[in-house]
Amino acid sequence: MKKNFSNVVVQENSTISSIIKKINQNGKNGVFVSNKKKKIVGIITDADIRKKLLQDKILVNQRAASIMEKNFYSIPFSKRNKKKKLLLESNKILIPILKNNFLKDFAHLSDIMSKNNSAKKKNLVIGGLGYIGSVLIDHLLKKNYSVNILDINFYGCNLSKKTLKNSALKIFYGDCNSLKKLRKAIKGCTDVIHLGEIVGDPAVSLDRNFSIKNNYDSTVAVVSECLKNKIDKFIFASSCSVYGSSTKECCEKSKLNPVSLYARCKIECEKTILSFKKNSFCPVILRLSTVYGDSPRKRFDLVVNRFILMAIKKIRINLFGGSSWRPFISVNDVSRAILKILTSKNDVVSRQIFNLGGDKENYRIKDIIHEIKKKIKVNFKVTKQADDKRNYKVSFKKIQKKINFQPKDNLKKSIAELLNKYKKSKINISNINYYNDKKISKILIN
Repeated sequence: MKKNFSNVVVQENSTISSIIKKINQNGKNGVFVSNKKKKIVGIITDADIRKKLLQDKILVNQRAASIMEKNFYSIPFSKRNKKKKLLLESNKILIPILKNNFLKDFAHLSDIMSKNNSAKKKNLVIGGLGYIGSVLIDHLLKKNYSVNILDINFYGCNLSKKTLKNSALKIFYGDCNSLKKLRKAIKGCTDVIHLGEIVGDPAVSLDRNFSIKNNYDSTVAVVSECLKNKIDKFIFASSCSVYGSSTKECCEKSKLNPVSLYARCKIECEKTILSFKKNSFCPVILRLSTVYGDSPRKRFDLVVNRFILMAIKKIRINLFGGSSWRPFISVNDVSRAILKILTSKNDVVSRQIFNLGGDKENYRIKDIIHEIKKKIKVNFKVTKQADDKRNYKVSFKKIQKKINFQPKDNLKKSIAELLNKYKKSKINISNINYYNDKKISKILIN
């Protein structure tokens, strides 16, 4: 009997808007493009469309032929019995099986996905040497998790000697865009926490293509390997910056209004992750508040950390406006939330988006200055000009209700603790490893 492939095949002149609808309907994350002779001449995936959107190279009324991948990977009909093996070996989600360029069948990740609850819990933390990751690692090890780290090591390894000596920890140095390195790191893991991206508006804005590759493309690659390796929970660190500028309190259902490439990348990553509608895959999206606090991998491009250090070093803080609202959360509380997700039942957290923070932790930027002033003299100047369009207060009721998560730290108390800690520390404020934008800029120049 001739197979009906109408739900996965479009014509060369099909519009992008109609293709998006078909992808949403077919659950295969892509379509094949045929010519008038019904031969397959290209392929378009959900990820391809989202990447084009980020690059500003696509319009919904464009035709399939203008964006399809022409040099696509396919499986010869003679090797159809090996489709699962060939799918596993590739970095593809959807592969056509062709005979004389006619579609006879296709291989999709759903062919090899199945749940595996019997495996011993082992986490892969992508970006495990970063600001959040290097704190999370210690939290995981204390809870007796085995941990693999995959990290490109932009900022060096700052983990303690005690942590590095832990036999439950294994570090893989490399980029998750490298399929070989990603597969080595993910082997034997049951859960994946993805923190490995270029973080922050200034760093991401330095080079559009570089950022899309490291933020969006890498996430697509990771999700694909998660599905192939029967990963249980996949936790993705998104950001409350997706709300951009809003006059209303933002919940998870609020309209998204990104004002930066960083936020746009986060949104498209979220959509791609949630496009895989398989019961055996448990993705969880955490929209993080602005993070603060001490970490083995220090960051002083984060507003709270930066203001505290500048106050200690007697450097004038130029505050542009300062009336913008922002939610905040400590790096330790981010780690506690991830642990909470890992131990939560899949049917409670699967395919959920959670704002991560506390309802009492929304502050205006100028409020942070005033809190620091209570503890130490601050040299600052306020101008009316606002160069930051972000402005959002966020509700965290959903994560409180769903998994009973409440932050343990609060900003006011943490400011005093950080002041005390950094006063006693010998910190070279000019060290570029402390600033994502400065470090990335140097990498791009070299």
